[in-house]
Amino acid sequence: EEMLRYCPPSLQNIQTGQKFRCLGVPSQFRQSSLRSRAVVKPKEITRNCTSTVLTHRKMEVADTVGAQLIPVVNKLQEVCSLLKEPLIDLPQIVVIGGQSSGKSSVLENLVGRDFLPRGSGLVTRVPLVLQLYREQGEEEWGEFSHTPGKRFSFPQIRAEIEAQTERLTGKNKAISHTPIILKVYSPNVLPLTLVDTPGMTRVPVGDQPPDIEQRIRKLINEYINQPNSIILAVQAANQDLATSDALNLARAADPHGERTVGVLTKLDIMDRGTSAVSTLMGDNIALKLGFIGIVNRSQEDINKGKAVKDALETERQFFRTHHEYSSIQNLGNLGTLALANKCSRLLGQHIQRVLPTLRNQVRKAIKEKQELLHSLGTPVVQEKSAQGWLLLHLLNKYGDHFRSAIDGIPDELTTNQLNGGARIRHVFHDTFSKHMERIDPLEGLSAQDIKTAIRNAAGPRPSLFVPERAFELLVKKQLELLREPSLRCAEMIADELYRLVNQLDLPEIQRFKELKVRVADVAHTTIRKTLKPCNRMIEDILACEGAYLNTNHADFIGTQLLSSSVKEQVASETIEEIPVKPAVQTEQKRSGFFGRLFGGSQDDEAPRMQVNPIARAGTAAYKPVVDPFQDADSLSERDKTQIKLLRQLVRSYFKISQRNLQDQVIKATMHFLVNQVKEKLQSDLVGALYKEELFELLLAEDPSMANKRRLTADQVDTLKQAKKIIQSAELSDLSPSGVDFK
Repeated sequence: EEMLRYCPPSLQNIQTGQKFRCLGVPSQFRQSSLRSRAVVKPKEITRNCTSTVLTHRKMEVADTVGAQLIPVVNKLQEVCSLLKEPLIDLPQIVVIGGQSSGKSSVLENLVGRDFLPRGSGLVTRVPLVLQLYREQGEEEWGEFSHTPGKRFSFPQIRAEIEAQTERLTGKNKAISHTPIILKVYSPNVLPLTLVDTPGMTRVPVGDQPPDIEQRIRKLINEYINQPNSIILAVQAANQDLATSDALNLARAADPHGERTVGVLTKLDIMDRGTSAVSTLMGDNIALKLGFIGIVNRSQEDINKGKAVKDALETERQFFRTHHEYSSIQNLGNLGTLALANKCSRLLGQHIQRVLPTLRNQVRKAIKEKQELLHSLGTPVVQEKSAQGWLLLHLLNKYGDHFRSAIDGIPDELTTNQLNGGARIRHVFHDTFSKHMERIDPLEGLSAQDIKTAIRNAAGPRPSLFVPERAFELLVKKQLELLREPSLRCAEMIADELYRLVNQLDLPEIQRFKELKVRVADVAHTTIRKTLKPCNRMIEDILACEGAYLNTNHADFIGTQLLSSSVKEQVASETIEEIPVKPAVQTEQKRSGFFGRLFGGSQDDEAPRMQVNPIARAGTAAYKPVVDPFQDADSLSERDKTQIKLLRQLVRSYFKISQRNLQDQVIKATMHFLVNQVKEKLQSDLVGALYKEELFELLLAEDPSMANKRRLTADQVDTLKQAKKIIQSAELSDLSPSGVDFK
């Protein structure tokens, strides 16, 4: 009574034993319940019967959902195959498995007919997208997307798959990522979409490429790594599941087993005393979607031409009579019919969940493609007036784009690198300014140089104080240290402008190859012409800085010589001692007054004169040879004081000039180079390129751009079709009330 309470109405008029069998009640429950109610636990029987009835109900509802939603995805799949690129992640069931795992037999069982190529080695070398449509009537046929409208019988389907595979991959057993889309219309199938992938192999056979295993794995991963894909991992039950390639690949793509269905084939040829009951019950490997066990045709059956329908009846008989599998038939995980129902139900539920995501993906793809199509422009007309307008528009837009990039208001701001005006600022303040600040004011200026400058400025008279001429001489000499970095700053800014011209990517101009080259040439010429006056201005600034030394500057310490702080700075200066150099020995003996005066001894500070060897010609000619570094062996206290003082003065004034030049060079470069290029570029472009005899040459479109525009326009139309398909599906009431699909 407890069991019969859950019988569906269609079973109420048959005998009790038949009701038990239809409900999937194990045989021991049937016998025990008839003999004694005490042996059987009513709750356990109720749980089994309830599970069976709810399973039938869910299958019925799932079939309704799948019948409505799966054709929607089939249409989307057919439409999106025209996109030439994966823009939409469509829900689909991907079938993976090793060679000889029974993968092809599983697909043929789902269709109920023989239609797949068979043979030794790698037979499936391209993805086969199998779309099943349930049609009323008795007629069955197939259609391929590459031959739309043409109907194929099942023997013809097999031949066409082999022929299309040859066309896509050649005859060297290679593989291709381009799918073959096959639509099968039959009254004996459930609505379903499957992707059959090449069987996994490890060792290349015959003329297969040596990296065939890596190629197949890459192709399979492209499908199973998509979050919207359900993985159907096919594995022979008589092989060790721990070494299953299909389950290992599925685990890598789906670590938690949330979208993987395991399929165990060849249950009928397992070793005696073994069974796959524990695996089917989920005891060995945990998959949230579980395992399905099926029985395929043997190779002998295929050779004898056993029909798939007869094989399905043999499968049902095997599970009905097997001493272990018959006890778990009520779980709904045995047989091809259970596999078809489960796949259809899972795919229908999955499509229902991801339909909003698909809608957003399509909308985003349409927006991106429309923007790309707009940037590619329209085909160029042949009228001169229209060509002239287009050319002028492009030149003006390029000039505006160039100015915007420098001013920091480009159309698109990037965050991974500096561009345009930001790089110019970086050169000014992070490269040029810091380099100027690192220059040592006394670089290359020794104590001997300062001493020599003091004596040269004093002439024959000893100086009481530091000569002003010596200070001017030393400052002008040190200011030359600022010349090279100042001119180099302008060159670096010019390089940044060249870089901006080369990187400026204006899609409207990209389509015209000759125009792009000519525009870049004119821009480079403008930059070169503008750099020359900029360099002249910097040279003038350097000359002005050395033309008049303003010792009355507020920051110059010359007016603060009597302050205690300056005295302390002067006193803290250290002067390196001049090394003692041996006197040069002359060939003549130095004696007498003139000898001491002009020849001198090693301790004499007066400069010496040597007899010019040319005087041997008969004329007494003398050439003075003065060595300023040999006129002193050491520095006196007076020399040290003067050197310390001059060092402080030179350092102080150099810092003032350094700050002045650092500021003025940046301003001059900005005005005479950057701003001039911004102002002149557009007029230079128009003056050099806006000529009627150049219209046809400059606006000759690159053929690849024309192809890209045509392809993008087709993609926009295709995506709009996909959008309409999704909208039509959303307008229908596809979700049955009161059913929990979880």
